[in-house]
Amino acid sequence: MRKTLKSGLQVNPLGRCSDSFCLEHASVVVTFQSRHSTVAQEPVGYCGGHVESRFVDDETYERHRESWAGSVPGSRVSRRSDYEIREPNEDEKAELAWERGAEDRWQAEGRIGEYRRIVELHAADTVDGVFVDAWTAGACVALHDALSEKNRARWLAMPTAMQCDVAIRLTMGGTT
Repeated sequence: MRKTLKSGLQVNPLGRCSDSFCLEHASVVVTFQSRHSTVAQEPVGYCGGHVESRFVDDETYERHRESWAGSVPGSRVSRRSDYEIREPNEDEKAELAWERGAEDRWQAEGRIGEYRRIVELHAADTVDGVFVDAWTAGACVALHDALSEKNRARWLAMPTAMQCDVAIRLTMGGTT
């Protein structure tokens, strides 16, 4: 579930490493360098540990390939010479720092921050005792961002279940 930042860097939500379920923050940028394609590849953010374990020198790559010949492939390793591996540039560093601060921003926003967290992580969660899925949380965020200050204050004063109901009715045309 990668997310593409404005700079084109692909990372997991919250600026985490793009390798599977790694919880480490992305600190290295890897870009595939194709010998035959004219299309530029998007850079991908990884943690240092995954770069060291996944991207190996040519000799190690060939040994690994020979040991798995004729069988089901084992761990994913790639030839380091096929990739550009570098530190993030200033724009990418700023975007990664912004992504890492998302949890603090969501917490500061209160209930609407909880909705934003559900939408960003694509994971249902409970909000004030009410189980909210990503679709409903998306409706709540869309409505919150579209309301005027006066109406926003009224909507935020509602209980969570009523907020979700109103958001679905007004933004998604749903019925309950």
